[in-house]
Amino acid sequence: MSPQGGDRRRGPLRGFRRVGPLRRHRPVAPGRLAGRPAGSRLRLAVGVALLAVPLLVAVAGPALAGDAAPRGRPFDPGGAFGTDFVGRDVLRQALLGGRSVVGVALAATALAYLAGVPLGLLAALTRRRWVDELVMRPLDLLLAVPSLILLILLAATAPRGPATLVGIVALIGLPEVARISRAAALPLAHGPAMEAMRLYRETWWRRAVGHVVTGSRRVLLADAGVRFVGALYLVATASFLGVGVAPDAADWAVMVDRNRAGLLLQPWSVLVPAALLVALAVGVNLVADRLLTTRGDATGRAAAGEDTPRDDAGHDAGRGGAAPEESGPEESGPEESGPVGPPGRAVPGPRRPAGRERRAGPTAAGRPTSPVDSRPPVRVVGLDAGVAGRRLLAGVSFTVAAGEVLALVGRSGSGKTTAGRALLGEAGPGVRLAGRVEVAGRPVSPATPPPPGVVGYVPQQPSAALNPVRRVGAVLREVARRHARPVRRTPGRPSRRAAARTTVAGREAVRRAVADALARVDLPADREFLRRFPHQLSGGQQQRLVVAHALLARARVLVADEPTTGQDSLTRRDVAHELRALADAGLAVVLLSHDLHLVRAVADRLVVLDAGVVVEAGAAADVLAAPRDERTRRLLAAAPAASSVPAPAASSAVAPAAPRVAVPRAAAPAGTPALRVRDLAAAHRAGARRRGVLHAVTAAVAPGGCLAVVGRSGSGKTTFARCVAGLHPPRGGTVGLGGRPLAATLDRRTRADLAAVQYVFQDARASFHPHRSVLEQVSRAAVRLRALPPARARDAARRVLGETGLTADVVARRPDRLSGGELQRAALARALLAEPRVVICDEITSGLDAVSRDRIVALVDRLRRTRGLALVMISHDRDVVARLADHVVVLDAGRVVEAGPAAALLTAARHPLTRALLHPSQPGPAA
Repeated sequence: MSPQGGDRRRGPLRGFRRVGPLRRHRPVAPGRLAGRPAGSRLRLAVGVALLAVPLLVAVAGPALAGDAAPRGRPFDPGGAFGTDFVGRDVLRQALLGGRSVVGVALAATALAYLAGVPLGLLAALTRRRWVDELVMRPLDLLLAVPSLILLILLAATAPRGPATLVGIVALIGLPEVARISRAAALPLAHGPAMEAMRLYRETWWRRAVGHVVTGSRRVLLADAGVRFVGALYLVATASFLGVGVAPDAADWAVMVDRNRAGLLLQPWSVLVPAALLVALAVGVNLVADRLLTTRGDATGRAAAGEDTPRDDAGHDAGRGGAAPEESGPEESGPEESGPVGPPGRAVPGPRRPAGRERRAGPTAAGRPTSPVDSRPPVRVVGLDAGVAGRRLLAGVSFTVAAGEVLALVGRSGSGKTTAGRALLGEAGPGVRLAGRVEVAGRPVSPATPPPPGVVGYVPQQPSAALNPVRRVGAVLREVARRHARPVRRTPGRPSRRAAARTTVAGREAVRRAVADALARVDLPADREFLRRFPHQLSGGQQQRLVVAHALLARARVLVADEPTTGQDSLTRRDVAHELRALADAGLAVVLLSHDLHLVRAVADRLVVLDAGVVVEAGAAADVLAAPRDERTRRLLAAAPAASSVPAPAASSAVAPAAPRVAVPRAAAPAGTPALRVRDLAAAHRAGARRRGVLHAVTAAVAPGGCLAVVGRSGSGKTTFARCVAGLHPPRGGTVGLGGRPLAATLDRRTRADLAAVQYVFQDARASFHPHRSVLEQVSRAAVRLRALPPARARDAARRVLGETGLTADVVARRPDRLSGGELQRAALARALLAEPRVVICDEITSGLDAVSRDRIVALVDRLRRTRGLALVMISHDRDVVARLADHVVVLDAGRVVEAGPAAALLTAARHPLTRALLHPSQPGPAA
């Protein structure tokens, strides 16, 4: 598969442009479970059968061939398959001819991987650019030479024989294997999970082999099948050229070449070996394709996001106790035209808040709204979903009209993401869907996704939707071209000059569309930004870039899954304004969000999910003002009012949320700072140049105190935190711990210094290895930093995890079995197990529902006070800052624009940016 992705449905632009399924399947009837398509299983069976025949012939053929019979006439049709060009029996030659072709191809593929995978891993794992260049540039030069020319040149200078042929074919495949290995390993080698292991100095073997190799093994295994087919063709080509085998040897490729002259006289002499070669190649491709697109049902919930229903203690819903109330499809039949809510509850139709009158005119997709088709763009009736015996959704029903914003809200694990993905015709591996889903009047299922350009999708984790090996501008231009309005052409054959003008006009239209989309999400459109890769953007910039992709797609339906995660208040306001504008232009918007301020600002109707069941639905203003269900009231009570400054949380991490009053937090007592940063400067590499992102930042935090670093997305907050933790090398300045300087990078810090400063990542799920239990990964911090034996380290990990509210049965699971809030607590426990003096929390509450966020904040506050931790909190959430911070530093473009006590900046800030970020306000469209 190319770096851009051969499977377009799961490529980097998934959700922003629907390019249609790779394979067509029969539609799944409403109410029928939609699991893995039967056509996929049939292709696997066909692939295995095609692969088995030539492999069996190659392995067992020599034993079945028997003794050689006297030669007959050339191309004699007598016997099973007649004779070849020298009178030999074709069947016997076919039985003998597979071992050389298959054996040489297998040996060459294995040799290419034995040499190419270590080279690719070395280039990916190194943090020194010159090592990567030294390894990959010679391989790129070798890759630039056409394989056939390289084969002829090497064959002309090397002795004949099978060993020479194996070496030549392996050398030709080596550069591609190395590049595939490097591309598969790069995201793993420099991702949050690897950095988390570096923070507690995990062994090289566990990092390189246990994490990177195991994480990329599926890609390598699937590529090995494709590489084997390529080696097979090279071996056959070499045989045609007489390289490696004798001209009259029993070899399938030689048989095809030598018997071509008698194709019309005795076709079996060519068709039999050719069919075996084709069966081998097609069978390998089908099996390899299956390996790339298949995951076991055991990992089903990993791709389903956080949609395994869980109760407050972290137990799976439906495994015990009373089952939640269900509503089946029979309670809301297909004849109903309005929105459907919980059983026995009538859900009112669209109700637009004052000042939100829908504008007449074309939709955002550039198509006029049809006056004939009055069907809603989105209609869901009786949607059920389950995985591995657990229920994700039960009888969920709703409709969304054109120009309307429907918000699906609920706690983490309530089923919002599963419902949103169902509108895309997608389900996580192992997730089975039932019910009726219609988009733009057409039924949608995993077998029949919506047509291209109908549905746009803004995913919760933006990095998962961005291609890590393609520049930002190239992807934006591609999306714009695919969804651009067709250019009107004059009748007749255009002249060359007219065609050139049309091409230039098309490019200019694409450029303007990209610039307009970036301006609407407050991103620059200059060349420097467009040439960046996704990993060179902050989390907030990645999120806005994903929204820009959706804007360029100009879809009829937009599914926005947490579009304001990790965004500052100004950007949240801009996103809210854009969502409202898209709805006013005619789009049906489905908003999946924990941000109740955003929901208040933009939603027309509200559906509240809990454990996969609709517990309340209605007009957003009515539900938010007077919720009827107790679960809805708890969800709303956990979110502090936008106009209040919350007080510090209670000491219990599991106490139910209660309304809080506006009491500013007192400053921490003065004394020797636990952490002091002086004149910190940092830069990011932009090609051959470096771009400054931090400029002379100075800050300090006392033991038991909390320093909050706030600012707009891309202002340098995360870079500041990473420099303090040693994950990013600074260009200048010092970081001091308890009055003594710390080394600039992790590799130069002692184990004691590593233990003293710990970092909790924004994306907790990405910071854990997906195939090991949470307990095992958390305990490794005590093994590596405190030198505890593994058994004692596990006991210590259980105690700390218990402090965070995670039970032994929960932490014994793999990360894909835990909700986002549980994983955030586990990541915090991993940092605490090192017994640190400073803990850096990077947006640890972003993407969590109000209940989970309240628990995390209360837990951090309690542990900070009881353990005397110095806390550095990176946050866009004003409520979190108000509850935890003693001192606040405001960054803008990498510079400190204001700093001071939290109580002063929260109530009487001087700088306009500080007032915009921290003073009470709700994100919403401009009036």
